[in-house]
Amino acid sequence: MCGIAGILNFDGTALEAGALENFTDSMYHRGPDGSGYEYFENRTIGLGHRRLSILDLSDAGKQPMSYADDRYSIAYNGEIFNFIELKQELEAKGFSFKSDTDTEVVIAAYIAWGKECQHRFNGMWALAIWDNKTKELFISRDRFGIKPFYYNCSAKQFSFASETFAFKHLDSFDREIVLEHLQALQSDIYALEGRGLTLYKNLFSLLPGHCAIVTLEQGKVEQERWFDLNNHIEDRSSYSFEENTKAFQELLYDSCQRRLISDVPVATALSGGLDSSSVYSTVNSIIKSGEVSRMNENSQQAFVATFPGLESDETAYAESVVKFLNGKAKYLPHTEVNTDLLERETTAYDSFTNAPLYSVSSVYRGMRESGIVVSMDGHGVDEMLYGYRDMVYNLYNHQVQNNNFRESQEISKVLTDLYHPNYQQGLTQRLTQQMDQMSSFRGRAKSRFKQALRPIIKPTEFQRESYAWPNLETVVGSPYDFSDMEIPEKMLHNEFLQRTLPTLLRNFDFAGMINSVEIRMPFMDWRLVSFLYGLPMNQKIGQGYTKRIVRESMKGKLPEDVRLRTFKVGIGSPWQHWEKTTLQTWTKDMYHSKKVQDAQKILGDDANKWSAINLALIS
Repeated sequence: MCGIAGILNFDGTALEAGALENFTDSMYHRGPDGSGYEYFENRTIGLGHRRLSILDLSDAGKQPMSYADDRYSIAYNGEIFNFIELKQELEAKGFSFKSDTDTEVVIAAYIAWGKECQHRFNGMWALAIWDNKTKELFISRDRFGIKPFYYNCSAKQFSFASETFAFKHLDSFDREIVLEHLQALQSDIYALEGRGLTLYKNLFSLLPGHCAIVTLEQGKVEQERWFDLNNHIEDRSSYSFEENTKAFQELLYDSCQRRLISDVPVATALSGGLDSSSVYSTVNSIIKSGEVSRMNENSQQAFVATFPGLESDETAYAESVVKFLNGKAKYLPHTEVNTDLLERETTAYDSFTNAPLYSVSSVYRGMRESGIVVSMDGHGVDEMLYGYRDMVYNLYNHQVQNNNFRESQEISKVLTDLYHPNYQQGLTQRLTQQMDQMSSFRGRAKSRFKQALRPIIKPTEFQRESYAWPNLETVVGSPYDFSDMEIPEKMLHNEFLQRTLPTLLRNFDFAGMINSVEIRMPFMDWRLVSFLYGLPMNQKIGQGYTKRIVRESMKGKLPEDVRLRTFKVGIGSPWQHWEKTTLQTWTKDMYHSKKVQDAQKILGDDANKWSAINLALIS
């Protein structure tokens, strides 16, 4: 796990002295263990690297790394979890290796199989390989965009980096904010990342599952989609729920086992929710079995963010999991906020948001202070298995509008339990009334039926009412076509590929790497993703629960209060509480500063305080 950067001048001029170094070293936090810079074509091209040592801690793992008599050079950020098998296959083909890293395997795989090597990788990556013979730069990003890759391409220059903030340190780049993009983020903070866009003009992200070749002569980037999820979904509808549950357990076990391979300590960010608890439970089973051949002896404990006395505190659930598994945990209480860190992290985060990510990053800060370099996290399940309340609501509404009484009734049970217990009774009454209305309409009354069954739940209780955002689509477009999909399928694909997950992946990559911690995500193994998308609907959601197959697979492996809990909190910042307490003076001073007031004018009077503060800090 590292930070990568590169500059390619199309006009043949040499890179300015120190330009590549400043560009790369602005991401020091992504790789505090070492740096490397390599130049080609009379210094018209340069690759930079910041190293976070995880596999082969020796200098043999230093990057940029060259291979085949220096014809090929790579700057690589990521982990290939099947690199041991690939290495053996390549050795059988006559390749030799000087290190025990996956980096060297990646570059050898590219030499052996060209672009097809991407299909052989099981992992997460963003990479650039320079071919000194063909004068081509090959760039690639993993199937789901777990690792970031941002780039700018002008008539004179191509540049790339792991973070948008790095471009602030590149004199040739103009950090002009696109007003339409800012407005789109105000409408939906998840609007840009999944579309390959950023706040800034002419700054883009390489789309997940895409690659490109940048040539010295042509001076352009033409993205090519090398992975399409729809072509890899495994149809599991002919298998029983029991059979699919067993298969899921095996896949999750193997995914976690592969992601435990490390020469540095591994831990788990445990929220107390189902997803992270499932990872923690599986990892503990693997460690107790002794089936990991290459794992640091100081692995593995849980790190838990706590908010004493607040409704958002999930300590009790995390403690229940740790006790049940006879595991180890370190609890990180959040009672005060370091405003210097808050400002620094917000500035470096370099994107628009409406709440700070401080508490998220502090979990990884606590890990690093304890000597942990790798975190095992539970991201991705919600987007695949209807884990969000608004998704369930839209699914319920879809069934109602299509006169599917039984399905609507089933989903209503799930929806009710996703609310805080204080609100469940009132919601149950409203949904029951809606069900009664539904049963009274027949045949030609369908139009009246739809009119009568307008959503009863107030839109403000959800992030959105529907999955159609014409204003966003007009402004920012879409790289995906979901038009042929039914609403239930469309929701999952949209959340996973285009909306929520891409932004969450970016946020957590930043939260981990600003503290020099690599995040691994077992649920994001492409085999697991293909498997879960192929499940029939009633195995994804049903019997009163979202993520049904995960819950079933964890029987006897998690305490029942966690396995069957439905109300979701997650890791977040108690911003409203902080504004009234530890950050009251800071917020007031910031909000009344000229820079923040100017940002407020841009955003409009209805924007919250943090949105204006955030924009002021990144501008």
